[in-house]
Amino acid sequence: MKNKTVHVISDSFSLNKNKEFSNLNIINILVRDNNGLSEEILEASKDTDLIILVNLINIFDANIMNNIKKLNCNLLYCSEHNFEKENKVNAIATLTPYVIQGFKSETRNVLYEAIKEIIK
Repeated sequence: MKNKTVHVISDSFSLNKNKEFSNLNIINILVRDNNGLSEEILEASKDTDLIILVNLINIFDANIMNNIKKLNCNLLYCSEHNFEKENKVNAIATLTPYVIQGFKSETRNVLYEAIKEIIK
């Protein structure tokens, strides 16, 4: 795999570098509010091979939905837990071509496998 960049945007999660992915640049971005999330998504989309949105249960609004609709990059939404009961993030999942949810402690391993498949 040639050099690739993955942005992980979350309010509570980070993805560590993995020796198997020596050509993968993982950029973790921690966001705490709606404004920060929207700005980070737009900025990351300018130079990335994949954006992974993780959890983001408490920070989300219609502006972010509109920005996600406009993106022209690979986008994955991931929830460590099942999110069917959390209506706010259900909307995110409908806009992203890739959704991973409910793996809890295995989330990192599942994300590494997804990255391999999405950005070959």
